[in-house]
Amino acid sequence: MQKKIIIIAVVLALVAGAIYTATNTRLFKESPNVIIILTDDMDYTLMPYMPKTIELIGDQGATFENYFITTPICCPSRASMLRGQYAHNTDILENSPGFARFFKLQEEESTLAVWLQDVGYRTALYGKYLNNYPVNAGQNYVPPGWTDWAAFLGTDYEGDLYYNYTMNENGTLVKHGNAPEDYSTDLIRDKSLTFIDDSVKADSPFFLFVSVYAPHGPSTPAPRHQALNADLTYPQNPSFNEADVTDKPKLIQMLTQTGDEFDEGDANAVFQGRVNSLQAVDELVEELVRSLEENGQLDNTYIFFMSDNGFHLGEHGIPSGKGTAYEEDIHVPFMARGPGIEPGSTVSQMTANIDLAPTIADITGVSVPEFVDGRSFLPCLEGKEVLWRDGLMIEFGYIDEEAIDEALADPETDNLLVDIVGGAFRGIRGKDYVYVEYANGEVEFYDLKTDPYQLDNLAGTLSPETLEILHAKVEALKVCEGEDCRNLEEDLEIVFR
Repeated sequence: MQKKIIIIAVVLALVAGAIYTATNTRLFKESPNVIIILTDDMDYTLMPYMPKTIELIGDQGATFENYFITTPICCPSRASMLRGQYAHNTDILENSPGFARFFKLQEEESTLAVWLQDVGYRTALYGKYLNNYPVNAGQNYVPPGWTDWAAFLGTDYEGDLYYNYTMNENGTLVKHGNAPEDYSTDLIRDKSLTFIDDSVKADSPFFLFVSVYAPHGPSTPAPRHQALNADLTYPQNPSFNEADVTDKPKLIQMLTQTGDEFDEGDANAVFQGRVNSLQAVDELVEELVRSLEENGQLDNTYIFFMSDNGFHLGEHGIPSGKGTAYEEDIHVPFMARGPGIEPGSTVSQMTANIDLAPTIADITGVSVPEFVDGRSFLPCLEGKEVLWRDGLMIEFGYIDEEAIDEALADPETDNLLVDIVGGAFRGIRGKDYVYVEYANGEVEFYDLKTDPYQLDNLAGTLSPETLEILHAKVEALKVCEGEDCRNLEEDLEIVFR
């Protein structure tokens, strides 16, 4: 009898293995955990001031040299992360109407969180969601796909979401004041630690989206970090307060005309606040890693650290902000650690926010919908040679009049290109060049091999043939979907003359 039981157990195990192989769905206990740690408006100049994050994620995993944001502003970038799509396919091309449009288009019905929850993951988001959340959905609205939810009410991101904010916590509105324990980065940290503990107790794989507000302005540091870095100076590159911007489009020149010079002192003051506000995030990373280790989950967890977009601080004479096609805004830090990732490794392939959802789906054995534009960079993390892209589309702002009217009903106020008529753009970030077409007809082109700081706009010197080739590629990219986008990305290498 005992022999029969053993044989039956072996057969059942083999059947389970066959089912797993046939369906490509990983067994419950074999599913790795996934954590995303997302900062807000963080650029490369800030990374050196996060030593714990570098040590615990970058040094213990992979650092990405060429990670880009395809639409360099908060809401479009976050929508692209959740869906794996370019902004022209999510139709979230600005912060306004932002969430209201995402909700109206029912795009929350199929996001990374939904895909993972459907296969048994506990899921949580803490912090910032999408700009203008929850307009048109009701104050108590919680999007599908989330087991645990605590998101800032995002109807006014001009305020200070470090203190005195309201969160929707699983459908209940909770007001937080200005006590030290209300500091939002610390609150998000504590909720994240509790979620990890609860998931381990539930014997469940988990997906945790940690979405802090730092270093977004007003860059309020935690009380324990207020006195730090008083003498810190902003690391200027050659494009800082670029003296001659006459080669730049008139749209860019208009951004520099604020009536007051944004000088070195201004940059230093802003930079100091941004650095200090990230110290609590650095501590958060350390606490999360410690919790995973104590819970026996560190070796079974992928951790991704990134920003939703970059930030310029006086480059090309433009005061502090984001939303341009310049490197400061589109090229951001990205690090990852987890099973199979070689500590201290580097990923050089061009990757982007549209790749995040398909990569995590690949890691967890989830099939992605056909609408996904991005591609899994898991093979890159594992050091494999794979066919890869030559470039990416970069885009920002609504171009057709109907969409412009809808967006202007709640206009931006951050000295953005889309505040200027004709400032929306579509372009290409190639391996060694940037090409941008603005809605008003102006064009920019930079040879990044010889001009990494984008000082000399060469658009006026290119041959008509080269310009025609570039324009045709942009025209194709701006309407591409799914596999078509991936195919087009593999043909963006050009010889310009």
